[in-house]
Amino acid sequence: MSLIFLYACTDYNLSAPGEEVKEEVPEDTAPEEQPPGDDPEIEVSPSSIDFGSVMKDCPADPITVTITNKGLGQLEVRNIDLDGDAVSKFSHDGQAVNLEYNDTYEFDIEFEPSAYVTYEVELQVESNDPDEGLVGVPVLGAGASGSIYEESFVQDYHDTIDVLWVIDNSGSMSEEVDRLKDQFDLFIAAFLTLGLDYHIGVVTTDMDNGTQSGKLQGTPIYIESSTADPVAAFKNRAGVGSGGSGDEQGLAAAKAALTDPLASGDNAGFLRADSAVSIVVVSDENDSSSISASSFASWLDGLQGDVDLSSLSAIVGDRGLGCTEIDWSSGDTVSATGGDKYIDVADATGGFFASICTEDFDVAVTNIAKISAGMQAEWELSKTPSDISLMEVYVDGIEVPYDATDGWIYDSADNAVEFHGTAVPDAGEVIEVSYPYDSSCN
Repeated sequence: MSLIFLYACTDYNLSAPGEEVKEEVPEDTAPEEQPPGDDPEIEVSPSSIDFGSVMKDCPADPITVTITNKGLGQLEVRNIDLDGDAVSKFSHDGQAVNLEYNDTYEFDIEFEPSAYVTYEVELQVESNDPDEGLVGVPVLGAGASGSIYEESFVQDYHDTIDVLWVIDNSGSMSEEVDRLKDQFDLFIAAFLTLGLDYHIGVVTTDMDNGTQSGKLQGTPIYIESSTADPVAAFKNRAGVGSGGSGDEQGLAAAKAALTDPLASGDNAGFLRADSAVSIVVVSDENDSSSISASSFASWLDGLQGDVDLSSLSAIVGDRGLGCTEIDWSSGDTVSATGGDKYIDVADATGGFFASICTEDFDVAVTNIAKISAGMQAEWELSKTPSDISLMEVYVDGIEVPYDATDGWIYDSADNAVEFHGTAVPDAGEVIEVSYPYDSSCN
């Protein structure tokens, strides 16, 4: 009799004796979810609530709270309430409800602050959940003086610029003109850095002398980008002497220089149709011409057909009583009457004012170069700040201090941020401003 043995092919794990055999599980197999228990199980979302800063006496946008039953047993939501000293500032429309497995219930919680403080309460949900019979959700909200508004600006400039310097050549100006000439290299350096196409001309405040009276001084009559030594050329033209008329008429001289018959005659070629125009006045006396500050500003705004293409800056005496500065090392005294009319035009046309009694013209000349190139020292805000102490100003990511000398101030008359001294932004820099403002409740 023959015996026949049949073998079935089976995979055997040939582990060593005593070695634990582990079953391989594919990596993409997700663990099974725990099945729901027979008891009710409450879930409240979100687990914390923060309304953030909300304008005082204005209702915040409501926040929705969701209650879910994650257990098989029926969930009885028995009570929804708020607890804490500030409960009067919050409200909700939640109520008792029964939820079956995976059922949800939604209600809103609201907030309205009445003061500039932070409020904190707890939302409490009571149920028959055997493990979490009382769920507490922290709720925060703060009263603010206004919504926070953020805006930004970029310091731009014009490529083509015609700059007319109006220099007082009366008997008291020699000291001031010498200081200006010493700092003019900074003015030219700013133009060269930007690669501007510029014309620079000089006239005096003397409207009595027929050889002056708005006529550009020097030969050739203006300095341009191709001039070999523009600093030396300016110093030569700025040396207009100190024997001019004591009846200083800077505004009349500037207007005469840039209009016919001189604009197409003796001064032909200086003013270009496509250029920005900057007038810079240097004087220790106020303007005595018959033209008013408002009339001159209107004329200048319309000169090139675009108010952004023209400005007047002034290095003159401080508004009102003027100024006096004594150089104790040399014994020289610089004094000036208030240059109010020039300052008014500067304010109206977006120009720059610097006191002629400043000991050193370096910052003034640098900033006037920026303004002359079409840059700004002041930016009007879109909204009115409600709390200046909370305003923040940054230039290229660096915070600028609130400082009237080398920082920024808020100009309430123009609703603008105004930069001073070394804080005036350079070309291409980004100015960022954030501030609270009052608005009607939404």
